[in-house]
Amino acid sequence: MNLPCLQEVAVRKLLWATSFDFWIEFRASIATLRPFAVKPTHILAETSTPEGAPLALVEHDGEFYLQSAGVPLQSTFAHNGAAELGRLAAQPFRGARQPRLLLAGLGLGYTLAALREALPQKRAVFQVAEPIPDLPGWHRQHLTTIHPGQLEDPRLIVHREGLPGALRKAGEGFQVMIIDAEGSLPQAGVTDRKGVPHSSFLHRAHSSLREGGLLAISCQANPHSFERKLRQAGFDVAHELVPTSQKGKQKQRSTIWLARKGAYQKRRSSTGAPKKTSDS
Repeated sequence: MNLPCLQEVAVRKLLWATSFDFWIEFRASIATLRPFAVKPTHILAETSTPEGAPLALVEHDGEFYLQSAGVPLQSTFAHNGAAELGRLAAQPFRGARQPRLLLAGLGLGYTLAALREALPQKRAVFQVAEPIPDLPGWHRQHLTTIHPGQLEDPRLIVHREGLPGALRKAGEGFQVMIIDAEGSLPQAGVTDRKGVPHSSFLHRAHSSLREGGLLAISCQANPHSFERKLRQAGFDVAHELVPTSQKGKQKQRSTIWLARKGAYQKRRSSTGAPKKTSDS
């Protein structure tokens, strides 16, 4: 065997031995690793909406989620959008003696908590139209650590029905009406399948508000067409983009529409100045 052949054989043996040693060391290191622990997901409660859609309260890794058919609607992880909806809706009425508000649904309670914090007046009235009978019980049984004592607030009235029914019973004269369509399932007579409020409901909301009252809506809608629907219902319109969550690297944003019955006054908030839309 000539010299080049011997060198080639030596190199092959060296590579084989090196790779074999590496494989032995790799197997040994793998054996010392602990198996990856997947944190369990717990379904705490389940029910159905009046329209027949499934709804579940789920806990995972210390966070709570409202979900329907596996699709998250609201969570304690990403609740900033719901809280900002409440803060922005309450902002113009901090000086009111007896603000009267109507909120569409409890959700996980962040919008209501923001309203209560922003409006501490003893004579304030917070009415919630909750069409899912089990949801208040879920709050008392599973969510007491999130908003302690919230449902015991004497200023709070919970209607066990949807927004149209609550409006029929409560009548008119609200200063604020709040709808988190982005974080809830479609509701008959209020929103379509995509969660966009119907034109007929917007007109009904306009007639139910006092002069200078505010309709605050969080929803994913085409900006131009939805602004047009709000204006056709008689509202002066502004909107604001807010982070859905303050956690995580990628910041998703929610659009909050502020529709005023009467001239909308510009103001500055903690999240910056809202975008005042033009009449053109």
